[in-house]
Amino acid sequence: MPPTGIGMNPAFQHWLTLPLLSLRGESEEDGVTNSVYDGDDHISPEDELFPEETSPFSIRGHYKNLLTYFATDSFLRNAGDIPAHKSLIALLTRVRLSPEVRLNPNIILYCDMDNEFTVSNYADSQTFDNGWLPPNYNDMYDASAENHVAGDLFHRLNLHRLYAKLVSGNFTVTAGRQQIRFGSGRLWNPLDILNPVSPTFVEGAEDQKGTDALKIEYYPGEFTEIALVYAPRRVDNEFGFAAFANENTNILSRIRTTLGDNDLAVLVGRVARRNLVGGDIAAIVRDGMLRGSLLYASPDDGADYILGSAGYEYNFANGLYCLAEYFYNENAMNHRGAMSEAYAERMTLGMNEENYAMLANQFLTLNRHYVGLALGYDISPLLRGDFFGIADIEGRGFFLSPTVKYNLLQNLDISLTAMFGWVSEGADHASDFEAFEEHPLISAVVQWYF
Repeated sequence: MPPTGIGMNPAFQHWLTLPLLSLRGESEEDGVTNSVYDGDDHISPEDELFPEETSPFSIRGHYKNLLTYFATDSFLRNAGDIPAHKSLIALLTRVRLSPEVRLNPNIILYCDMDNEFTVSNYADSQTFDNGWLPPNYNDMYDASAENHVAGDLFHRLNLHRLYAKLVSGNFTVTAGRQQIRFGSGRLWNPLDILNPVSPTFVEGAEDQKGTDALKIEYYPGEFTEIALVYAPRRVDNEFGFAAFANENTNILSRIRTTLGDNDLAVLVGRVARRNLVGGDIAAIVRDGMLRGSLLYASPDDGADYILGSAGYEYNFANGLYCLAEYFYNENAMNHRGAMSEAYAERMTLGMNEENYAMLANQFLTLNRHYVGLALGYDISPLLRGDFFGIADIEGRGFFLSPTVKYNLLQNLDISLTAMFGWVSEGADHASDFEAFEEHPLISAVVQWYF
């Protein structure tokens, strides 16, 4: 896992490699379910292998090996150390069991339980913790048990998802640790404020840490959805009755509707001490999909800012998939000195309440303007190639990542990904991709669904 220490951007290097579109699949906004966890119905690649369960109890899961290699000049053995050079090698082995209990046709209990072992040459270090362990500061509860077993071996038990879902008439209520995804963006999704995801997140949205929340959805008509999300948080990482209603409590409401070939949505709420209002649209244009999102944020402390994205995706008749997308982040760290300082302190010394107020639920990028391009093509029925690139306009940097994925057996996939960076001289601002210029990252994945 590439470190996220001083001088390295978390948004593009917090995890490490490319899930790309073929792995991330379609979002909730499309009304389709292929190979992505959309936060509502746990749609993931294994769902395509099994028909809908009719028994009151079912269990499925996956086995995964993830091998990564990355050299860094920002290695931290302990918090507060001076960054050093080190080549980082890690092998993650995960077994995920996903039991589901249907108490009746309208009540479902669901859980993802992970048992993970990671062997690396930096297991007992601040760099390892920053990269491999999702932050849990101010979470309602700690859903994992972690232990540096001995030397290079790290073990983790984790409740990745745990929720109950009730369907009654036009209402759906979901309570517990779940994935909540809003917005129509592909590479960047400004309205996905509860779960901001980097385009380079290694395992895709389905493996991103969930949100402890109560979500109520109401469907007044066939093409309209009204959603309300209540996600309590602690303050100063202390739990008590006040944790259910305080300045860190997140509340969002969204209305989405379909007009002809257009999906429209409006979102309002309060997240991480910021008042938010935004909207997005997805429209069919010349047989492709045009998408756009805009979010306005007004924090309790600091200047107001906006996030925006616009993109177009198209599937050619020969099978080539193409996506181009632009992302704007007015709250970029190169333009917000206090945020940059908070991030550096968090990575070297750990999180505290002041830094949490600055960094929580943020799209953490160094600069403001980015353009992304994604290409995908099925070379054969079993082999797929993907290419993904990002241009950092202000930092004059480029990120390039090819991926090949092979379906070895019906339920067994293997993939290989590389990540490269290149930065031009003369830029006024540091680029997100400087670390990859001298130190490319390589990763390999073997995954078996059962």
